[in-house]
Amino acid sequence: MTPDQVERYKRHLLVKEIGGPGQKKLLGARVTVIGAGALGGQVALTLAAAGIGHIQVFDDDRVELSNLQRQTQFSTEDVGALKVEALGRRLAALNPDVSLDMISERWGEGRSSIEADLLLDGTDNFESRYQINAWSRARGIPLVSGAVAGWQGQVMLVNPANKPDAPCYRCFVPDIPPDAGNCNDLGVVGAVTTMTANQMALLTVKYCLGLPVKPGDLWLFDGLAGRTRQVGIMQDPACPVCRSGK
Repeated sequence: MTPDQVERYKRHLLVKEIGGPGQKKLLGARVTVIGAGALGGQVALTLAAAGIGHIQVFDDDRVELSNLQRQTQFSTEDVGALKVEALGRRLAALNPDVSLDMISERWGEGRSSIEADLLLDGTDNFESRYQINAWSRARGIPLVSGAVAGWQGQVMLVNPANKPDAPCYRCFVPDIPPDAGNCNDLGVVGAVTTMTANQMALLTVKYCLGLPVKPGDLWLFDGLAGRTRQVGIMQDPACPVCRSGK
């Protein structure tokens, strides 16, 4: 590493599970983030600060005033701008070490050219989550999925490579709940999105370092009660995604 990198990452270098070798792993890691909003945008900031070497982001939305209550990667001056453009400026200013690929399009299943160690889902609807999960499973690219609503946040890693018996997101949510909504329909506490995005970033850093991350461990956060808990999700024998054809 260069002297500037040693200075930038010195607090990482002092952590025994990271050190110089671990930081080099982070600098060589590639992640794809789907969504530049409350989860995706904030997790991208944290990963850029950590020195994740290549960050790709998909989003076709523009910044709205109502976003700013929880999407702290944007400022009032960004209202009306494409989210990936505004976020790209923040990421580049935060850490010039990071190679950025900011794509102002909605992610689609045809993205066969993606080369990533990890996929991060920051979308806000079940249709997209199902599509991303199936794509991740088919290509053997692990997926970190996050979701928030009201005071509640949840994060899990699924679809690890070369582990056919590990669960996928569809094992956790086999069908779209009848009362499902998105952030346009539901209230969201801004601090809960920050907590959830940070948990997504922590899982990502641990995975990229090669530290143990158990697939299917669902992290649940109740901001109103101030409690977190962990629930283990098992593979569903009837899952149409990860048990298809077995």
